[in-house]
Amino acid sequence: MHIPEGQYNLKEFCRVIFDSPESVLEGYHGQRIKSFLYLSDDGWREYLDEHYEIEELGDITKFVGEYRNRRGAEQPAKFYVGEYKDDLQMVVTAETEEAIRQALRPVSEHSDCLSPMPIMTEDFQTMNEIVLSSYEDMRISEFKSKRVPSLADARTRPDVNREIEYKGLDGRDRLDEFRDEYGVVPTRIQYEHENVSIRIDTSGKFTLETVNQESFNILFELLSEVVVNVLELLDVANQIKFEKREVEPGNLKIQVPEVSSGEIDFGHPVTLMQTESFIKGTKNSDELNFSFTDVTKQAGSLDFSAQVTDENRGSLFNVSATEESMRIVPKHNCSFPSLVEFYLAVIQMLDGGAKMKLYESQTAA
Repeated sequence: MHIPEGQYNLKEFCRVIFDSPESVLEGYHGQRIKSFLYLSDDGWREYLDEHYEIEELGDITKFVGEYRNRRGAEQPAKFYVGEYKDDLQMVVTAETEEAIRQALRPVSEHSDCLSPMPIMTEDFQTMNEIVLSSYEDMRISEFKSKRVPSLADARTRPDVNREIEYKGLDGRDRLDEFRDEYGVVPTRIQYEHENVSIRIDTSGKFTLETVNQESFNILFELLSEVVVNVLELLDVANQIKFEKREVEPGNLKIQVPEVSSGEIDFGHPVTLMQTESFIKGTKNSDELNFSFTDVTKQAGSLDFSAQVTDENRGSLFNVSATEESMRIVPKHNCSFPSLVEFYLAVIQMLDGGAKMKLYESQTAA
């Protein structure tokens, strides 16, 4: 993007974009804006400074990476980040998907202080209701829905896990029909209106295909609906940790392990087959890099346990699951991005209605 030099806060920065989209987006293929939200912790600015070329524009930071285009030539990729709320950063760019894959995703893949913001499936339904209630004639031209038993009943084969992708100008009606018939709820939606074309999905990515004030107003309105739950998730993830505390019994100084574990409550009973599919899905994902070792599993009433490693960050934690919940016990270097991304994997691949909470804190005897 071509942003004039100046000092901006986030709202002023967005105004520059939608006031002059032709000049800001000149030369960019597709002429669209993509916005990503990242949960953050202390040290994230220093992390950017170590890995990118940085320029400060007031409260906005421009950071530039490199990627190889389809011809194999290196090109710069420009991104801008500003604080939406404490511990929640908004990244804005007009770069291609390939540039984002090569130059933006590494921002968080190996960082202990940045993680993509997930949108809980239930919150996503609220966001959809807000858009449709605000625009009675809003069209849905494309959507992806998945089976979430805790959020929708199904008339046809309710025990079948399914995903449905649909394209068509009657998407708004089809979305409701598929929900009623098959118990699937949307996880990605493309909206179309006279002055608005915007795509949202549960990964926290927002694509504004019409770059105007109305599109940005929708973006900020939707974010205001989910930010509280997202920051509560961050608070929970930050409390799940393994650390050693020094105590002094008598004349001795000893370090006592202290463990605060977490728990993911499922919205519906989970089966062994679903758990096996979840493990396979995380292994095959292009965006996740978790490995499972020391796996034990038993069908019937689900009894599953494993050691999980975030191969990007080196985080290590144990999980044990029944059909109602999964407990997470941190073991080594268990940073919040690893836990948030593991939870994102759970709601995307295992149970869209799952909720993560703090389980308990224990000090070894």
